[in-house]
Amino acid sequence: MILLSIVCGLFGLVFGSLANVCVYRIPRRESVAFPGSHCPRCGHDIDWYDNIPLISWLFLKGRCRHCQGAIAWRYPLLELIMGISWAALAWHFGPTPHLLIALVLFFLLWVLSVIDLETGLLPNALTFPGIALGLMFSWWLGSGLQGLQDAVIGTAAGYGVFWLVARVFLLLTGREGMGYGDFKLLAMLGAFMGWQALPFIIFASSLVGALIGSLFLLLARRGFRTEIPFGPYLAAAGMIWFLWGGSILDWYAGASRFVC
Repeated sequence: MILLSIVCGLFGLVFGSLANVCVYRIPRRESVAFPGSHCPRCGHDIDWYDNIPLISWLFLKGRCRHCQGAIAWRYPLLELIMGISWAALAWHFGPTPHLLIALVLFFLLWVLSVIDLETGLLPNALTFPGIALGLMFSWWLGSGLQGLQDAVIGTAAGYGVFWLVARVFLLLTGREGMGYGDFKLLAMLGAFMGWQALPFIIFASSLVGALIGSLFLLLARRGFRTEIPFGPYLAAAGMIWFLWGGSILDWYAGASRFVC
C-alpha cells in the first residue's frame, strides 16, 4: 500500500503539471498538446530539465530561466496538491478499480476548481467529457451507488435541479444567480456518483459557500451582488461524498432510527 501511494503520488505530481497546462490553456481555447511547454511571457520553449514538477520551480526560484519573469505560485501548488491527493486516494482505495475512478474524478475537480477561481468559468471541454467518463465508469464498474441507472438519473437531476433554481431566481430577481457551468458540474458529479449523492453535495456546497462567500464579501467590503465562483464548493462536497458517502449514509440512517 505504501509503495502504491508513493507511485501514485509521483504520477500525481506529473499530472499536476498537466493540470496547470489545462488551467492556463483551456479557458483560452488553446490546444493542451501543441505547442509544447513555453513561457507565457517571453514565449521561449521550456526544456525538460526546467519542467520537472516542483523541483524545477524551486531550482529556478520561481522565475523563467530566459526572461526572469515570475512563475506563479499556482504552478507548484497545484502539482503538490495533485501529488498529495493522488497518494491519499491510493492509500484510501488500494489497488482497486475504484482507485482509477477516483484519480480521474479528482483530477477533473481540481482543474475545474482552479479554472473557476481564476476565470469564473467551468469549461464544457472538461465538464462534458467528465459526464461521459462518469457514465462510462458507472456502466463498467458501477461507480455510482447502484450503477448506470442511478448515474443517468444523477446526471439529469444534477443539471435539472440547478437549472430550475436558476430559473426561479431569474424570475424573482430579474438577474442570473448561477452559471450554466455549475449545472454541468453537478451533472458530472451525478454521473460519477449517482443521484443519491446530490442532496449532500447541494446542501454542503450551498452551506459552506454561503458562509465563506458572505465572510469574503464582508472582509473585502464588496456588494452582495458580487459574483463568487461556486464550482470549488461543489467540487469539495463531491470529493467528500466520493470518499465517505457510504459512512455519511450509515450515520444518517442511524441518526434517523435514534430520532424515531
